[in-house]
Amino acid sequence: MSVSRDNLLLLILSDLRRYFVVVVLAIALLVSAFYNIYITHETRKLVTEKDMLAQQKDNLTIEWQNLLIEEHTLDEHSRIRYFAKKKLSMAQPTTNNSVLVEIP
Repeated sequence: MSVSRDNLLLLILSDLRRYFVVVVLAIALLVSAFYNIYITHETRKLVTEKDMLAQQKDNLTIEWQNLLIEEHTLDEHSRIRYFAKKKLSMAQPTTNNSVLVEIP
């Protein structure tokens, strides 16, 4: 039994030596195929991340525009309050100056 195994091992080794180029090319082909699968997977992950970041950028741009509108609105109220105080000598009424009018 061990003689046949030894002969089989020698036969396999001689075949590997004889077809060394074919074996190396087959291994290179497998490595190349798995590398191609890996690169495709990484590319898909990066495209997904890019799309997610683009969506986040769009959301931040909308939020920034809304904040600009709010800032301009608040500036406008401050400007009106400034002109009312300085130009028209108006003031915010206090609780002593306020009169409550009830409608019957």
